[in-house]
Amino acid sequence: MKTMETTVPQHLSRRETERAHLATLLGVELDALGEDTKLRDELALDSLAMMRLLTWMEESGVEVDPRQAVPITVGEVLTLLEKAAARRMSIKVTRDGETIDIGPPARPPAPERDPLVPELATKTFRLMPILPDDIGYLYGLATRPETCFRWRYRGAPPALDKFAADLWSQVLVQFTVRTAEANEIVGLVVAYNAGFAMRHVSVGAVFPPQFVGTGAAAQATTLFIKYLFHTFPLDKIYLEVPGFNWPQLRSGEGRLFTVEGILHDHDLYAGRPWDHRICAVYRE
Repeated sequence: MKTMETTVPQHLSRRETERAHLATLLGVELDALGEDTKLRDELALDSLAMMRLLTWMEESGVEVDPRQAVPITVGEVLTLLEKAAARRMSIKVTRDGETIDIGPPARPPAPERDPLVPELATKTFRLMPILPDDIGYLYGLATRPETCFRWRYRGAPPALDKFAADLWSQVLVQFTVRTAEANEIVGLVVAYNAGFAMRHVSVGAVFPPQFVGTGAAAQATTLFIKYLFHTFPLDKIYLEVPGFNWPQLRSGEGRLFTVEGILHDHDLYAGRPWDHRICAVYRE
């Protein structure tokens, strides 16, 4: 993902320079980014906007641990960027007429990737096949109250043996999502209802509630979508979004996906009807 470019005055401090870059990235006025401004509550950043923010921070050298709390305020983001810049800082000293560079060791160049091999990992996540020992975790994840109504069961968790039997029903491919460092399973991404004659497939994802709205789950799902386009003869990938999930994705409309249809009052949950959106990510 490419970050947006911006031009800032040369006299600004590093912190104010990063604040200006952040304003451009988020598409907001610079004055809106006070130190205590809350990213999600006051700037109303949804999951996809938070994904752009986390990706930009990673590209700037910030080490993001998806198991820990993401930054809450603008000031926290800027402080993390400053710390990352300090780790990269190089100091030159002169000793006996010789200039010595004291700083972090240079990173070895990344090995060239074979363009035919699909990417299944980022600095934060890796996608891995489901192992027998994963079934218990996935069952708990898919049936807990905070996630069950958002997932395929819509609040009616099945028995464990039925869950295991249904796990591969109508599925083209699916992966557990694991943290890159600790190899800890944190979610599931799945492609289902493949229609190769029509060159499309649908995608779903489920993550623990602490990941909702942070952008981390969106990062892993984006990695999975790129894998699908790389590996299979697909022109577009569908995302079916019930209305109670829509607030986490709405900023991507027209940018990352197209809303191809709205089924009005299609879903009934919590005593009220919800619209159901059919969204499509196109290969181009």
